[in-house]
Amino acid sequence: MGFVLSIIALLLFAVVYVLDEITMTVINVRRRKWFKITAKRKFKKAFKVDVFANFLFPDFWNLVFSTGGYRFGVFGETLSSCLGKKKLEKSLSWFGLLFYYLLFGVDYSKWRKGGHCVASIMNDEEIAGFLLLS
Repeated sequence: MGFVLSIIALLLFAVVYVLDEITMTVINVRRRKWFKITAKRKFKKAFKVDVFANFLFPDFWNLVFSTGGYRFGVFGETLSSCLGKKKLEKSLSWFGLLFYYLLFGVDYSKWRKGGHCVASIMNDEEIAGFLLLS
């Protein structure tokens, strides 16, 4: 029963996410502040989903992306931060490296800072700070 409920919860999450995006787009377009407001809001939302995914699926990430060392699943830390730490300690699997380089290529604004994941590494204070902001 728990399996079915978890699938329903994730599907509901996806539906509400899409409906929320549509709603906020319509509201902010009418106010003519669409890009400024939605860009900031989308970043915050993506950050929280990133932290949520790291915390919710650590067994999957450790199995697929890891060859040992630092472990995924710390609440308050992003997947990108974990990938950056694992890249520096050279404990990413080939699939983890593939995902790492995909993020590296997409976020060209961080190329000079070592790439998206390395630039996103969070220290313990930043991870604890997320808990206070949530």
